[in-house]
Amino acid sequence: MNIDKKPKITLRLIFVNILVIVFIVMSYIYVSESFGSISMPFIGNYEFSLVFGVSLLVVTFFSILAGPIQAFIAGFFGELLFQLAFYNSVFLDWCFIVALFGMIAGIYKYKPLKYQKIKKILYSILILVIDSVIVMFFITGFQFIFYSTSLQFETLLINSGLKFFLEALLSVIIVVPILLVIYDKVLATTERQLYYLGLTHHPISASDHTFYFQFGRTKLYLCSRCSGMVIGIIMSIFFTHLVQQIFDSQFSPEVALFIVIIFPIPGLIDWGTQKLLFRTSTTESRLFTGFIIGVAAQFISFTGNYYFITLIIVTFYFGVLIILIFFGQKKLIRELNKELTSEPNEEFDLGKVL
Repeated sequence: MNIDKKPKITLRLIFVNILVIVFIVMSYIYVSESFGSISMPFIGNYEFSLVFGVSLLVVTFFSILAGPIQAFIAGFFGELLFQLAFYNSVFLDWCFIVALFGMIAGIYKYKPLKYQKIKKILYSILILVIDSVIVMFFITGFQFIFYSTSLQFETLLINSGLKFFLEALLSVIIVVPILLVIYDKVLATTERQLYYLGLTHHPISASDHTFYFQFGRTKLYLCSRCSGMVIGIIMSIFFTHLVQQIFDSQFSPEVALFIVIIFPIPGLIDWGTQKLLFRTSTTESRLFTGFIIGVAAQFISFTGNYYFITLIIVTFYFGVLIILIFFGQKKLIRELNKELTSEPNEEFDLGKVL
């Protein structure tokens, strides 16, 4: 039993960690578009001294929830992708600065009920102060080495390093511990399993068709295929937006049409063969096929001149779905009737043998 569970647990850990990293990257880029990235006031925009507080808050809060490794990866790629999309050059030093800040904050990782004690809150504030001071000196050092060799180190420390520390003091050092306390009290005070039929589409007896997200000690169960589909739609919206920003071009309608035609097929096969009782789908196959169906759904908006053909294809797939439901229900009823009629005979034969 344990041997069967280990691969599933490992697969879940990999999937959840990738999802967490992508979510932090998405949050950082979308917030930075509106409020400015952490690097923005230091690269050619010196008139804006306090504009990156919201981005810093998002990175810090999610870093503490996720952990140091996830925070480092998400911070590095979040800043890198933002620079590719909105700067004319790439500044790798700032990618490492954002990653370093997230990693140090994530070392004191959140655990359920951790912030019920005052001393844990104080430790969190202390870690954030130390983190801000370390990064303050890194910013000053990088500014001195790469950008402003003509200025004295003390001048750069005041103009750049203290600018970052002041913003961290206003937006992170006090605010983040308060948010963690609220998060802990709302989602970790009691252990809860939120299993609603409207979200799972399956009764508890079919809970293997579901996937859960854990927040504190609260588990929220969702339909695994629907979860994959929603994740696919959200991620494809983000990445298509990012690709358009980086390359300044739209996706080809032909490529979009190809995706709309091909991507739903594995989902139909996986769901259809299960509905017809040929096999049982796994959580992994449901998540994956749901994900690529979500990608296909989002790419409908890029089909352009082929939009009418796309509607015909979507209608055809829905028709196939209805046919599979019809024949699946008929087969299920047949199998149930067969079981009901065979049970008395089995009991009678057993009596004869005894």
